[in-house]
Amino acid sequence: MVDALVARRPSLAHRLVERYGLRPDTDKYHIVGVGCVSSVPLLRLAAQALAADPLRQVLVVAAECSSGLLTAARADERTKIVGSALFADGCAAVLLSAGPGAGGPAVLATRVHQVPGSLDKVHIKVAGDESSMFMTRELPSIVDAQLGGATDSFLAQQGLRPAAIRHWLVHPGGPGILEAAQRSLGLTREQLSASWDVLAQHGNMGTATSLYVLDRTQQQHTPRPGDLGLMITVGPGITIGHMLLRW
Repeated sequence: MVDALVARRPSLAHRLVERYGLRPDTDKYHIVGVGCVSSVPLLRLAAQALAADPLRQVLVVAAECSSGLLTAARADERTKIVGSALFADGCAAVLLSAGPGAGGPAVLATRVHQVPGSLDKVHIKVAGDESSMFMTRELPSIVDAQLGGATDSFLAQQGLRPAAIRHWLVHPGGPGILEAAQRSLGLTREQLSASWDVLAQHGNMGTATSLYVLDRTQQQHTPRPGDLGLMITVGPGITIGHMLLRW
């Protein structure tokens, strides 16, 4: 009944088409239930759509409402307080274009890597008037053990080594996640300064957070033409997303 009810409501994409008077034949795609890792598959899907029709532009909108999830969660108050301190509501948008005047970095390659045996480590449930959120305490140690190897493998597929990456855009899932990422990737806190700043000012906003990190990186570090950047996301699955960018 819930799924049928939700399906009959206009989606966010439908509302944007109506609000801004976009073309009636505008294609609309929705990715839900992927959590913090979803910015990589979202942008990959957008890049594929753009490659199929370079004359069009592709708008990616990432929106999360963690407060609604936590409000309906049947959990003790301590769990809700900790969750509210870490997670936040957020929305971000990015416009992809193949035109000569397009600014920002180009998407060169993407990949998602699911860590075997990790399905029960992070999960979010939304059903009717009940919701739940679970993140294992082992998550930072899993990131520490898995992220470096997965990243080296992805870069090797592109003929690159970590030293070639000028800008690191790691999803700030929490302090423990960023600290584990620094250890696993051999990076300093300064190299992840954009991620730490977004976490301190906004918290973990799910999908939108990585786009905030991208924006902060461009503001703080002013990438030069030819600079390579690597966006890294970690989400349910446990799934690690990689996106190679070039300014």
